[in-house]
Amino acid sequence: MFRTLTFATATACLLVLGAHARAGVPEPAQRLDHLFSRTHTLKAHFSESVKNANAATVKQSSGTLAIAKPGRFRWDYTKPYRQLIVADGNKLWLYDPGLQQVTVRDESHALAAGPAALLAGTGKVEDQFIVSDAGKHDGLSWIRLVPRNAQSDYSAMQVGLDQHGQLSQLVLESKLNQTTRIIFTEVERNVKLADGLFKFSPPKGADVVHQGSGSGG
Repeated sequence: MFRTLTFATATACLLVLGAHARAGVPEPAQRLDHLFSRTHTLKAHFSESVKNANAATVKQSSGTLAIAKPGRFRWDYTKPYRQLIVADGNKLWLYDPGLQQVTVRDESHALAAGPAALLAGTGKVEDQFIVSDAGKHDGLSWIRLVPRNAQSDYSAMQVGLDQHGQLSQLVLESKLNQTTRIIFTEVERNVKLADGLFKFSPPKGADVVHQGSGSGG
């Protein structure tokens, strides 16, 4: 479950960056700043695929996501099975309906490390990553981000922007040579989102597990 959490929070963090373009910032970082600083809410459909070191697909999933600054997101996996991750600005909830289990962590601790720290909406992309231009392919302009924190669970991320400079794909490269690619569709930015999307109450009868502080994505 926490592999899913790592990627979900990494994605959410990138989408809610609060950075602003500044003199001396590399041009690729400025492009991300321009996009993320103007993204206050976002909702989209997503499809996610995971490939192993031999480039064989080992997992495929899809669902919807909703993000709102600062520090709130909802990540609904609907296929191949249900899973829900909700950050309400205080707690981080993970619900597995199949297991009837809810895992809850303090959000400030669970998301403290790596890009997850940017969920506060005040982070600056170049403070957390080494940013470089990764060229153009598959009809997208790509920007590569290498975490400055050596303790991160992944080695790099790549952000794919369409011809309008909008987020289209995100690729996460793990230290175990797994590659996770997420494709966003039906993306809507800065639309009104109901507060209820970011609230969660454990279903009756679910087993609730409280976890202490630890490193997040």
